[in-house]
Amino acid sequence: MTLAGARTWDALVIGAGPAGARAAQQLSAAGASTLLLEKQSLPRYKACGGGVPARTLLLLDDLDIAPVSEGHVDTIDVSRFGQPQFRKKSERPLAWMVMRDRFDQFLTDLAAESGASVRDATTVQSIVEEDAFYEVETSTGAVRARHVLAADGTTGLTARWLGIDSAPTRSAAYEVEIAAPRDALDHWHQAANVDVGYRPWGYGWVFPKEGKLSVGVVTAPKRGRTIRKQTDCYLSRLGLADADVLHVQGHPIRYRRSIREPVARGRALLLGDAAGLADEFTAEGIAYAVHSANLAADAVLDSNNPAAVYTESINQHIQPELNAARTISRLYYWCVTTWPWLALRTSKHINYLWRAFFRVMRGDSTYVDELARLPQSGLATAVLSGH
Repeated sequence: MTLAGARTWDALVIGAGPAGARAAQQLSAAGASTLLLEKQSLPRYKACGGGVPARTLLLLDDLDIAPVSEGHVDTIDVSRFGQPQFRKKSERPLAWMVMRDRFDQFLTDLAAESGASVRDATTVQSIVEEDAFYEVETSTGAVRARHVLAADGTTGLTARWLGIDSAPTRSAAYEVEIAAPRDALDHWHQAANVDVGYRPWGYGWVFPKEGKLSVGVVTAPKRGRTIRKQTDCYLSRLGLADADVLHVQGHPIRYRRSIREPVARGRALLLGDAAGLADEFTAEGIAYAVHSANLAADAVLDSNNPAAVYTESINQHIQPELNAARTISRLYYWCVTTWPWLALRTSKHINYLWRAFFRVMRGDSTYVDELARLPQSGLATAVLSGH
């Protein structure tokens, strides 16, 4: 590693997804010299349903993402093994649909406009902590930085190099982008499908895009070997088995389940998926990625002990949400797999669950607040008692 005369950056951010791009923007806007690295050439495809919860925009300072939005979803269509059950509609958009190559590039461009240096097609090969710096070897040369923010996803190696035991894999996801026929596009206009009944838990999804649909399944990791077959069956039940396939990709999802699972060490912080910041009810991670980026930037900019400050911030502001989402997830999936027809009928006729879910997705409430109200709704009592 040759670092003689090399520039020392205040912050090195690894990964140009929503977490990395947002962190780089916040840091550079505050005057910190920031280098954002991405291993692939930008823009790059990212396996993801592409639903950005409306609450995410609040975390992005009410950012207008219209230039890269492919529409919104305000309706949830619930089915069981592809058989329609009911639809529920929100009074305002729940999520904005994006293709991740365009959305991530949009956020990366904002980081560059704020002063961050962006270097794509650059793979991190090793990281060594030396005194007050991190010395990083990359495929395009050596880099030195005072802080490292790792936003390199569930399969990134940065956490291992930094000696941070990140959250283990908890689920598997498989996604297919298809060029859907016009009748399917019309059917799913502003509506997302949630297909339930998967064991031991999980769901299928359809998210509408411009001229195509994102279709996928998320389930337990031990079912990863059969997830492609499950997705093919799901497509068949939707009547989309013959649609032209544009993209296919699978990926693991991590879930941080305890404040004892580390997210930082020294001046190195894990963001977003790299830290396991996805919730177990929806498997969604974009909102938490952006939130963690905001917290990480604050910790780097305002503290001499960023690991401690960042960890405390995650434990205070994000972990309670992950815990509440896990509780809701366990209740919901237990009900829908134990008494599926009762659970679905109850869910159809008692609107509390949907009002609560919509409030959380829009940013009007939180999982913690809605879980606290759950016993008052009568939903848990009705389902668990079998009445």
